[in-house]
Amino acid sequence: MYRRSLLVLCVAAVFLTGCASDYRVVQTEQLDTLNQCAVAAEHNHQQMLLQQQQLAGRVDEVLQQLSAQQTPPPPPPPQCPEVTYIASPQAEAPPTPSDAAAKQLVGAVEQVHFEAFGVTLPARIDTGIATAVLDARDIQPFERNSEDWVRFTIHPENGEPQQIERKLTRMASVPVVNGEAKKRPVISTRFTLGRVSQHGEFILMDRSATDYPVLLGRLALRDVMIVDVSRENLAPARNPQDESQ
Repeated sequence: MYRRSLLVLCVAAVFLTGCASDYRVVQTEQLDTLNQCAVAAEHNHQQMLLQQQQLAGRVDEVLQQLSAQQTPPPPPPPQCPEVTYIASPQAEAPPTPSDAAAKQLVGAVEQVHFEAFGVTLPARIDTGIATAVLDARDIQPFERNSEDWVRFTIHPENGEPQQIERKLTRMASVPVVNGEAKKRPVISTRFTLGRVSQHGEFILMDRSATDYPVLLGRLALRDVMIVDVSRENLAPARNPQDESQ
C-alpha cells in the first residue's frame, strides 16, 4: 500500500513538472512575437513620419514653383507707333454756273424725238422712277438668228401706227395695280431731248389710258438734265436738219 501511494505521487510530480515547463515555453514565444511586432510597428511609424516629411517638402517646392509661375513678367516698354498723316479728301466743289449751263433744262412735260422710229412723242418727266417707259401695243416677243427680239406697235398723235422690231435688251419686273409684279420687255434706243441726244432703255407697256406715251426716269436725266417741275416745254424743239441717225 505504501509503495502504491509513493508511485502515484511520483507520477503526479512528473506530470506537474512537465506541464509547468510547457507553460513557460508558450509565454516566452508570445513575448518574442509581441516584441517583434512592436519593433515592426515602430519601424513603420518612423518610415511614415519620414514619408510625411518628404511629401511636405515636395508640396512646398510645388507651391514655390506655382507662385513663381503665377507672377506675371514685367510688361515690355511701350513702343510708340509711327504717326502717318493722311491728307483729308477734298470736298467736292459745288456745281458752278458754267456746269449748270452745260446741262439741259427741262420742264415737267417735254417733246422727245426717237430717231430710229422717226416720231416725236410727248413725255412726262418723272424722277420717281428709274427706267423710262414707252407706250407699246401688240407686243410680241420672237427669236431671230438665235437672239431674242420683240415686235410692237406705236401710235403717234399725228400719224399712222407703226410696227417696230427691236432686239430685246432684257426683261424687267414691273408692279401692276394689284401689287403683283409682271415681266415686261425692255429695249435700248436713241432719243433726243433739246440739245441732249443719247441712248436709253425703255420698258414697253400699253399706256393708251394715259395722257403721255413716254415717261422719262432718272437714268435718262442723270448728269445731263436739270428738271424744273413748275414749267413745261423748256427744251428747244428738234431741228429735223440736225437729226443724226
